Amino acid sequence: MITWGKKREFADHTEWHPLNHHALEVGCVLLELLKVSLFRRRLAHALGVTDLVPQQMLRLAALAALHDAGKCNHGFQDGRASREWSTHGHVREIFKLLFDSTRYQEGFASLNLQDLDTWFTEAGISVGPATQEPPDPLLGWLWAVFCHHGRPLRGDTGNPGKPQELDQIAARVWDVTPERDPLDGLLHLADAVRRTFAGAFASVGEPMALTPAAQHLLTGLVTLADWIASDDKNFFPFAGDATLPSLEVLTNKAHSAVKALGLAPAQARQNLKFRSPDFKSVFGFPTPNPMQQAVAELSHLENQHVVILESETGSGKTEAALWHFLRLFAHGLVDGLYFALPTRAAAVQLHQRTLCAMRQAFGPDHPPVILAVPGYFRVDDADAIRLAPFATLWNDEADRLRYRGWAAEHPKRYLTAPIAVGTIDQVLLSALATSHAHMRATSLSRLLLVVDEVHASDTYMTTILREVVQRLRQLGGYAMLMSATLGGSARSLLLSDHARPRIPSFDEASRYPYPLLTHHQGDGKVATTNIPVTEQGKSVTVERLPLADLPLEVVKHAVLAARTGARVLVIRNTVTWAVTTQLTLEQHFGADSALFWRCQDILALHHARFAAEDRKALDAAIEAALGKEMVSHEGRVVVSTQTTEQSLDIDCDYLITDLCPMDVLLQRIGRLHRHKRNNRPIDFATPRVLVLEPEEGLAMGLTENGTCTRAFMKQGWGSVYPDLRVLQATSEALQATPTITIPSDNRRLVEAATHPDTLESLANRLGGCWTTHGNKVWGTHAAQSQQARLGLYNRDCWLHDCNFHGHDDARLVTRLGMNDRLVHFPDPAPMGPFQKTITALTIPGRFLPVDFAPDAGPENILQEAGGFSFTFGHHRFHYDRLGLRPATD
Repeated sequence: MITWGKKREFADHTEWHPLNHHALEVGCVLLELLKVSLFRRRLAHALGVTDLVPQQMLRLAALAALHDAGKCNHGFQDGRASREWSTHGHVREIFKLLFDSTRYQEGFASLNLQDLDTWFTEAGISVGPATQEPPDPLLGWLWAVFCHHGRPLRGDTGNPGKPQELDQIAARVWDVTPERDPLDGLLHLADAVRRTFAGAFASVGEPMALTPAAQHLLTGLVTLADWIASDDKNFFPFAGDATLPSLEVLTNKAHSAVKALGLAPAQARQNLKFRSPDFKSVFGFPTPNPMQQAVAELSHLENQHVVILESETGSGKTEAALWHFLRLFAHGLVDGLYFALPTRAAAVQLHQRTLCAMRQAFGPDHPPVILAVPGYFRVDDADAIRLAPFATLWNDEADRLRYRGWAAEHPKRYLTAPIAVGTIDQVLLSALATSHAHMRATSLSRLLLVVDEVHASDTYMTTILREVVQRLRQLGGYAMLMSATLGGSARSLLLSDHARPRIPSFDEASRYPYPLLTHHQGDGKVATTNIPVTEQGKSVTVERLPLADLPLEVVKHAVLAARTGARVLVIRNTVTWAVTTQLTLEQHFGADSALFWRCQDILALHHARFAAEDRKALDAAIEAALGKEMVSHEGRVVVSTQTTEQSLDIDCDYLITDLCPMDVLLQRIGRLHRHKRNNRPIDFATPRVLVLEPEEGLAMGLTENGTCTRAFMKQGWGSVYPDLRVLQATSEALQATPTITIPSDNRRLVEAATHPDTLESLANRLGGCWTTHGNKVWGTHAAQSQQARLGLYNRDCWLHDCNFHGHDDARLVTRLGMNDRLVHFPDPAPMGPFQKTITALTIPGRFLPVDFAPDAGPENILQEAGGFSFTFGHHRFHYDRLGLRPATD
């Protein structure tokens, strides 16, 4: 009887794929990945050796080929239709045979495990005191291979060599029955592995020492190999018979698959070296500016494992990061790039810029550039349509794009892409104890990780990001973190390995130059490179008025400036206040005014609660109105939220903004006079910003016990920006400096409003509720950091000591409070306000009932004038030119 590994049942026939075929395909894919990519170097680094020799790679391939050995059991072979067996899986089942069965000796012998035992030796690197004792070397490697379904099994507390929950598996699934002896399947599998990977079984060769880092890396690599080898549509069609293919055939298939998916970078690297592009040919600039030049001249690239770049908004950090990637790639230090941004909108914007740069650098045969944002299926310029959970239809060039777009078809595969632009969330998921974290982390290890706007991360996200960066560095990987406004405490935290890094004093932090390049080198030392400032700074006049609660007064200032020909950008901290401001603008100055911004001739505002189809149109419209190539040179008023403070290439004369933390405010100020223009109104020849503050001061938002009132939180103070001390310090710093100069004042202003010493001193000076508020904020930050650490899996622990099953994926999030739901609309999809068919909308978690069904979908969809409405989770929603909002708003 043939043991099957994969099967599909149809109404009139059944398709199946022999287990031995799939096992050998996975082994060959893993071997190919080790041969042609940096996975080998990262794994060697985790093992504490310089490199892996060919026999060691063969042994790992042979080991990987045993990953599905558990499928030989009766329960799996008979399938779920059979009610005779209580189990139909194969991971716990193989452990049941080998470690909790009367046939365990036969099982070991059937799989030739006595021969494999000589391949490995005791752990070569000790682990922390919190971990259990090292497992038997062979058991440790098997644990990494067998646990390839996204979650490693946890070892029994009293017996680390035995997984938990084995008592739920009946040992009889491995007994001999009249239908089969399951161990015959193991014998045939072991024989196929020995014949295919014969070199692995030669007696010569240095045994490999097991380490926790290698365990974690290998289980991710086996998972990736299994995903690739399971793609029967593109690479490994079902065989249907038991005749084993030759090693040559298997190798050719694996090579074709790995190359087609862009995981073999040799050709792209050769193309890049042959073209030898310069900065001008890639980005269109005559020469790099001093900051970009400093990045381009980083010496000893192999030691530049973590680089932090601090430079003002609009100074060209994106181009510097892409050039840094091209240098690392050309030198064979990375195999690809993941560009992480704080928001989906920013990722969508940067994807096109990255694609253009890669086309210029590599030519027409550039590596695929995917958009790593859930809900999008985009590679290069092409979009796909999701047909089913694992079926995607590419609109054109299907034969080519089904390979190039493979990584874009599922969020768990995003980090397997050669080049991806997405949100920071996908990176953070690689460190959390969630399904397929190991595949994400292993895939990320070979990439340059670029994190833009790193200051935008809160305490919870920063804790996770710090873990990601440390793991990358420890594996010999590379990361680049960028910010216009990074505080000294955040910089120290991200660069240090210590649990409590030394934070520079306020005076010390304020003396750091700006712009600045900081790099963590391979020897553990941190070096800095001062960047000369050759251009004259930008002076900005700052006015503070208590108008935050008075939308009519706000729009009067905006319209008055626009009538002089100024481009006015109004940024409110929340969507509610942005909508209120927009409606006030229309009601008091007429909806037909030519001063008001429109998208496709429809009055609009810019925020995050729009569908992807409309966000694309809104982004294009705002860049046409305020961008470098603006269509009209007449005055204009644009109302928005934080969505316009980064990534969009827009330029305004006058900024009206709610009070926000200094680092965020400087980011918003970066929208002022971003480009050189000769036709600015006289009153705005010098950039001006109006900061909207509460009428009675920030203290009115604090209760005696230090909490924020609900009214204040609706303004974003105490909610979007929870630390009112930072807002107060920002206001005081602006009062002391009504005219600021960018970038020379950046460092001083950021430290004056965000440094821990400053905030503590402010709370002590103001006393009363401020002191209590400071203590509450400190406690909240400590709790968020602890919550983040509890969600991490410890790479210094053995796999059997990692608590994955103790976590619920739904409760482990990359951002606190972010339990949003992406809702897909059935065909025919409704029409949005800008004449775009809306296929999906993201509903903020706070709008959803706690008990809504996981499989719930939109109901009662009604097309209305200017948009549509629908019901979800027993709540009614409207979607129109003002965005998504509950019907009760």
